[in-house]
Amino acid sequence: MGNVILTVCDSNRMYCERLQEYLRNHLKLSFEIHAFTDTEKLLQFSEMGEISLLVISESAIRRLKRDNSYKQFKNVIILDEETKEWSGQEKALFPEGNLKHISKYSPATQIAGEVLELCTSHTAGFSGLSGAGITGKCNVIGFFTPLSRSGQTSLLVKMGECLAKKHKTIMLSFESFSALPSMFEAEAEEDITDLLYYADCERDKFCLYLERIRKSRNGLDYISPARTAMQVKEIGFEKVRELIRLLCQEAGYEYVLLDMKEYPDGFFEILGLCDVVYTITRNNSADHYRLSRYNRVLADNGYEDIIARTIKFMIPDVREGASYNRYVEALLAEGQEVMSLGA
Repeated sequence: MGNVILTVCDSNRMYCERLQEYLRNHLKLSFEIHAFTDTEKLLQFSEMGEISLLVISESAIRRLKRDNSYKQFKNVIILDEETKEWSGQEKALFPEGNLKHISKYSPATQIAGEVLELCTSHTAGFSGLSGAGITGKCNVIGFFTPLSRSGQTSLLVKMGECLAKKHKTIMLSFESFSALPSMFEAEAEEDITDLLYYADCERDKFCLYLERIRKSRNGLDYISPARTAMQVKEIGFEKVRELIRLLCQEAGYEYVLLDMKEYPDGFFEILGLCDVVYTITRNNSADHYRLSRYNRVLADNGYEDIIARTIKFMIPDVREGASYNRYVEALLAEGQEVMSLGA
């Protein structure tokens, strides 16, 4: 066994199979996941190679204790039950192990969270995890307009959620003091600057840290943006290019969406990474002037290719309901045409 192995062990077959299925579907990592209701079969399986992480119920631990067959497991999450007959003895059972406890009756999402917490706290044995379901095919979609208060981010989220129905999609925002955490109802302790650090210094564990940092809504993943404009500016083109490469090649995303509200270093080069760029327009003279200045800057600096891959459009007044959904789908279809021409 050369893969990163995660095993679940509990005598309750239905519980065991449901937890295995949840972890398989919600941990977007290349764990090889197995479930056992019999500790004897678990031990036979462990003889074939190292189990990286064991998620095991308290009652199953007691059976291992009776057989004196537990010391080989280095990373263990114990699913506590109600009896607690052997509470306090677990460190003696796993003298060299990394241990975590969680109630067996906790929501599956919390158990998955404990899995990620243990993996990122004790990274030995988890190197090389990649994204599950890698396709090798990735499109980068940029959103930028020089117009203020345009509704760009709300539209981008809507388009991202549409894409996420069929494709693995992630959104990156380059905006300080962003309202995205409020929109997603998910405040994050770590943001894109932390993910960039891991991409640079912990590349072999990038997907593991990504799983911990990413948030999700309606299937659309997103990374919390940097907090200040100075942090946004310091991100830079080379870091963004490498991050996109890892998201596509290691994490298996099919679409990466860039919300270009502010100006990282190498702003135009970052736009140049995009297969298509969406630019919002408005029908008044001042905004026409701003857009013409933006296009002139692109042309004067040799970025005519960005102009060629740009779709300009106006957002409808009504931004909800079936008609708005059809409008968003039409924009996505137009973008697919642009991307196919550039393929």
